Amino acid sequence: MQLSEALVLAKTKVEAVEHVRNLNLWGNGLTDVSLVRRMPLLEMLSLSVNKIGTLRHFSTCANLVELHLRKNEVADLGEVRHLVGLTRLRVLWLCDNPCAESPGYRAHVIQMLPGLAKLDNEEISGEERRVATRGAGAEVTSYRTADASSAPRSQ
Repeated sequence: MQLSEALVLAKTKVEAVEHVRNLNLWGNGLTDVSLVRRMPLLEMLSLSVNKIGTLRHFSTCANLVELHLRKNEVADLGEVRHLVGLTRLRVLWLCDNPCAESPGYRAHVIQMLPGLAKLDNEEISGEERRVATRGAGAEVTSYRTADASSAPRSQ
């Protein structure tokens, strides 16, 4: 299901999607949220429990402070790269997405988004941030390679 202007306007009671600052569309079965590209003022966005598979549409939401995407279908941890330009982003929920099962998930996200204060309802500690920014462990940047190399080999 595609996020529609009508749904956003009905939920927020604003006159135009361009004026939306807070939006909660939890559990709407959304697969396409490209409309968020037209919401530059968004500060808090909750799209948990939907069917979203990519983070690319959020890259233009420069004012985002909180982004809740728990229980969606984001499989590729590399999708986090679309959030790198969101310098105001402090809270991100990605747990219960397939990407959250990737080795080095937290470290990778913290490394990519150094301004985050909280990831998946857990404060980011100073030590956790230091380890991530040092790039500790090759699995942070090459998690797929680590997956492949740890697979059992037949003899």
